Amino acid sequence: MKKTLTANINGTVFHIEEDAYDTLQRYLANIRAQFAGTDGRDEIMSDIEARIAELFNERLDGRSQVVTLADVEHVATIMGQPEDFADGEPAAGPDSAPEERGAPVKRTYKRFFRDPEDKWVGGVLGGLGAYIGMDPLWLRVAMIILVLASVGVLIPIYILLWILVPMADSAPDRLQMRGEPVTVENIKRVVEEGAERVKDGSTRMANEAKDIGKDWKRDAAQRKSQAAEIISKLFGVAIIVVAFSMSLGLITGLIGGTWGLWHATWSSEDVGLLELGGLFFNSQQQALWFAIGVIALMAIPLIGLFLAGFRLLLDTRTPKWLGWSLTLLWLAAWVPTMWGAAALGKDFHRENSVRTEETLVQPQGGILYLDALNVAEETEEWSVRFDDGGMDVDMNGLHVENGNIFGAWARLDVERSADSLFHLVVIREAHGATAKAAMARAEEIQYRVEQQGDVLFVSPVVSYSVQDKFRAQDVHFTLHVPVGKSIFLRPGSRNVIYDIDNVTNTLDDDMIGRTWTMTNEGLEDPRKPRPGKDEVIKGEMTPTVTDSTLSKKVAASVWRRPARKTAPRPNQATAGVTSTPVARVELPNVFKLLGLLGRP
Repeated sequence: MKKTLTANINGTVFHIEEDAYDTLQRYLANIRAQFAGTDGRDEIMSDIEARIAELFNERLDGRSQVVTLADVEHVATIMGQPEDFADGEPAAGPDSAPEERGAPVKRTYKRFFRDPEDKWVGGVLGGLGAYIGMDPLWLRVAMIILVLASVGVLIPIYILLWILVPMADSAPDRLQMRGEPVTVENIKRVVEEGAERVKDGSTRMANEAKDIGKDWKRDAAQRKSQAAEIISKLFGVAIIVVAFSMSLGLITGLIGGTWGLWHATWSSEDVGLLELGGLFFNSQQQALWFAIGVIALMAIPLIGLFLAGFRLLLDTRTPKWLGWSLTLLWLAAWVPTMWGAAALGKDFHRENSVRTEETLVQPQGGILYLDALNVAEETEEWSVRFDDGGMDVDMNGLHVENGNIFGAWARLDVERSADSLFHLVVIREAHGATAKAAMARAEEIQYRVEQQGDVLFVSPVVSYSVQDKFRAQDVHFTLHVPVGKSIFLRPGSRNVIYDIDNVTNTLDDDMIGRTWTMTNEGLEDPRKPRPGKDEVIKGEMTPTVTDSTLSKKVAASVWRRPARKTAPRPNQATAGVTSTPVARVELPNVFKLLGLLGRP
């Protein structure tokens, strides 16, 4: 029978035989003596006792609850003897010491901890890097890329690991995280490394405190540094996400449009979104350099955003030569851009027009019926679709065919005639570098008007040669109606009428399918009373047979292109008197602004 004692080792109570207790006391006293005068001795002893308690628990698992002398000797064999790491003597390797004593070697397994010494947010990736033996930097880069690639499931997984995985707060935990044996020597080394880092950090902070000048400012800076670091990293992530989204949009636009721009610039009739450049610029070189300049002006700031984001996130430094190079390239990109814009704007500097009057056969009954020529085959070669309260608005645009540009943007207005006859005045407009050049382009614009009995057909489609380029060519029809005579707007006329004034302030769509009589004050529907002073006119819809869900005037300069169909040319014979409503595009007026760039 042996006498037992109760020992508290690092908060854990053990029943230990008296001879084992004495041996353990001497062992700990020798270790404490070896670490006399060593920085962090108390922390080292605390970690050693924690490891001894852990080994005793493993040793006693499944058998008696009393620590024997054999248990103490086993623990001392694993932890190492104090003389093995005495100053001035070479310490045995962590794996060789037990072998030299003939003791069995216990294999060391890694454990997954969060690394407090290598963390950006929670230390999860730092600990994972130590566990799998990989540089945490690459894990962080992969994490950022996957998050930007919309693999959002990684974020909750990271947060879950942050909560569940313990932090490697003690030296034994850090050794197990790295897969190193938890020996006295290794514990000493880890603690001394930590103390050295703390010392270096204290020295650095002291030097910073000298610059600040007061201790309380230094303490405030210490409290704020961690929060500022987190905010800067979050800001870096936000910058990278924004830059990535904008870059994705730019790349998508380039892939979808650059090929078409190349073909259109080189006189191909296959027209796409960016192929408008081929209809604007006078030469291949002009279009190409302008495109290069615009792309560079957009791409270089995105590169700068990426560099700024990664600098905040990874604490990296951008070489000065790279920053200066990007700045100079961005400034240089303005040269071809402004040169191309100025050269293009020069051709919009002057505006001129040609006025002609079409001879009309006067209607027998005093009523002229207004309709549009057959536009059933006119399709949205270029169009834009807006979501307007759940309704889609389609706009007929332009296409190139057989060396001619076709666009359905001619418009018609109605005014009072100065005599007793109907008149149709046609004004063709265009821009150019000089008034003479603008006049020449205006004269080349082709339009189409036909009259069959009392029905006047006007086509919304105009055309001109590709060689004339796109110089805001436009056609305005003005129908002069004598006082006392009337016009009837057929459903197809909605394709050409534009903002017709009337005394009842009725919208264009609501004027369709009704007879309007010209008075001294303007067009009037005899069936509809004029509004009083305080009366509000509500638009009424006259039921008509039409294929259109919505006809609406929309100004736009960006289109998409469905499948091509052949549009009627101004010199074709009319195939029939059917119509399909097509909304107008006020496209030419947009490009009148380019004339400002060409002014001297």
